[in-house]
Amino acid sequence: MFGGGRKGKNIMFRTMLVEDSHSFRRAVKFYLQSEFPSMSIVEASDGIEALREIDTCPPNLIFMDIKLPGENGLELTRKIKANHPNIIITILTSYDLQEIQEAATQCKADYLFSKGSIATGEIAALVKSILLERGFNANGSMEAYALRRETIAPLILKRRIWWGPVPGASSYVVYVSRDRTLLEPDHFSWETTPGIISKLVIGKTDLIIPDELPEFPTEPGTYHIGITSRDDLGNQSDPLLLSGLFKFLAPSAPLRGGIECL
Repeated sequence: MFGGGRKGKNIMFRTMLVEDSHSFRRAVKFYLQSEFPSMSIVEASDGIEALREIDTCPPNLIFMDIKLPGENGLELTRKIKANHPNIIITILTSYDLQEIQEAATQCKADYLFSKGSIATGEIAALVKSILLERGFNANGSMEAYALRRETIAPLILKRRIWWGPVPGASSYVVYVSRDRTLLEPDHFSWETTPGIISKLVIGKTDLIIPDELPEFPTEPGTYHIGITSRDDLGNQSDPLLLSGLFKFLAPSAPLRGGIECL
């Protein structure tokens, strides 16, 4: 018999923190270690240090600050994604998220969060979903991990689409299209617009994709989201437009295998 793979090994999920503030970097590291004790966490204070570490041992996940000494975090993200497209990069910033959303998307960042989202638990929820989708245990290791998927199907990293409440609105409608022009006011006709997917949302101002919108397309790429408010008479506003990169992942490879003589 011969076998191969990861039998008997405890393979750790590897995360990198790229942040020039020593105090914030240490705070994030302490937070992640407390939530995911088996995760390996490395630090870099600038782009040069980050690229050197990536060349030595590429991480699975990077938390990237935008304002760095020398090359900024967005350009560094672009460079890393060009050579390591499978590394998940999450931008953490103190800037207004809507202001830099388009730039982060163009640089192929996978996620964009405010630094304050660490305190709300959103980062922990994100990391946990990434761990499970990449075939790791929730604590960051692969030790004693059992293959849980019986069928091969594409997976999507979940996205939470959110918007501000509108006074007088009784509901909202979320529209999805690959073509931004379909959601522009000159072309947009609400549910009657061909080539878009729509979802009615009542009683809240967010939507989890794909859990609450299973019709969402499975092709990877940038999708444009339009959100309208609707009153009791059925009148709808023009859409608020958002854009985001939706990354689809194949299931992880089996952990081990072999051939036996019977």
